Amino acid sequence: MSEVVERQFPAKALITGLRAIGYNFSTAVADIIDNSVAVASTEIRIFSDALAKTPYFCILDNGWGMNASELDNAMLFGSDRDGKDDCMQELGRFGLGLKSASLSQCREFIVASKKFGRIHAMSFDLDIVEAENKLLLKQLSNEEIAALPQIDRLNGYETGALVVWTKFDKIEGLAKNFEDSFRAVVAESKKHVELVFHRFYNQIAIYYNEKRIERRDPFLLGSVGRQQTGRTSTINIDGSNIMVTPYTLPFARTLTTEEKQLLGNPKSIFDEQGFYLYRNERLISWGSWMHMGVRSELNKLARIQVDIPSTLDSVWMLDVKKSSAKIPDKIKDRIKMAVEDSIVRSKRTTKFPGVKEQSAEFKIWDRVNEHEGKIRYQINRESPAIATLVNALGENEKKLLEIVLSQIECYLPKYSIANDNMDSLAIVNTGEDAEEEHLIEEIIEIIALCDEHKKEKTFERIFMVEAYQVLLKRKEEIRRRVFGDD
Repeated sequence: MSEVVERQFPAKALITGLRAIGYNFSTAVADIIDNSVAVASTEIRIFSDALAKTPYFCILDNGWGMNASELDNAMLFGSDRDGKDDCMQELGRFGLGLKSASLSQCREFIVASKKFGRIHAMSFDLDIVEAENKLLLKQLSNEEIAALPQIDRLNGYETGALVVWTKFDKIEGLAKNFEDSFRAVVAESKKHVELVFHRFYNQIAIYYNEKRIERRDPFLLGSVGRQQTGRTSTINIDGSNIMVTPYTLPFARTLTTEEKQLLGNPKSIFDEQGFYLYRNERLISWGSWMHMGVRSELNKLARIQVDIPSTLDSVWMLDVKKSSAKIPDKIKDRIKMAVEDSIVRSKRTTKFPGVKEQSAEFKIWDRVNEHEGKIRYQINRESPAIATLVNALGENEKKLLEIVLSQIECYLPKYSIANDNMDSLAIVNTGEDAEEEHLIEEIIEIIALCDEHKKEKTFERIFMVEAYQVLLKRKEEIRRRVFGDD
């Protein structure tokens, strides 16, 4: 009969291996923030000081906090995560992130946490581990806790946690100038955090040295009428749903200043094409076609948003750093459809953004000349009714509206219309016979929904819409009914 024998791993060798797991400074910071998100933090503050007597980088949150025993468990490698793996909001995976991410960048990290009015703190110092060749933790005294950077801010929270990194041996070993290199990696981590956690912007305020991070929007979801949205597909695997949505950015030269700011770095559009994989809304990987497409100039505007739940981590082969994954073979064909949709749109937009036929009227349908014998009909987002609706909607509703409009455009029954015309059938869904009083009521409702300062301008624009030009002779009468003018 075989015998089970317990063996103790040499602590020094174990830690050396963990430090080489493949984190960079930015991915390590993101891993620590994952923990803050998982404990319901609404505020995360990041501080760094390269000129301090002991340079530090620290992450502070106002989450649930930990008592002494919970902190001790959190400092264990492969800490007890019973009940958390099935939590949809949980961003961590193996109970290793805090330790592996921290030690990948520094030789000492400290965790201080406040709960029930008390602060407990423990440190993991590689100098001690290497000297004893044991996984030893140090419990900080009250005096040592009081000396921690930003500890006063933790004291100001009812509950929360503070992670402090010191002894940056890797930066020191490679840098010509530590101060410059340290500030550079911190700045780069800020850009990384802005993108990785961009879908949490409205729920969690993240600050770097007192300045809130910038809002990012890699799909330009707020640019209704400019960004193209394909059909969202739902793919079920083992009882869990994967959501796949293709997007196409506007032609690069047409980007507004605001859109450029939302993208973060419009010069990198080429590098950031492809899949955007999210796990519980946290961005895992981007800027790759994952062997489903080819990086090219014509594909640069294509983006594929893929949302996966934490229940499918193993299926997607998600790594411990939560920075890479692999598309499961069983769903490649389904995802390929979204890829082709986005790539076709990108090529069309990149090769020729299209020329909308000009008119003095606001038509409901715009005829866009794609050249090469191709014509596209698209709904005019600038028509007063649609523009007013967009202004009245929240961001989620705007996204839904754009999906609906895009579906109407994509599935225009062009062949049925052509056949019906050839058969001399009368197509009755037309506004030409609409009663004037009905049209006037529509105008009144549109103006009522407008912002106060936009009512007059919208009223004037309405009479440029083909559907309402029949009312031009009654314009002043309608004005009195709308505005109550004498």
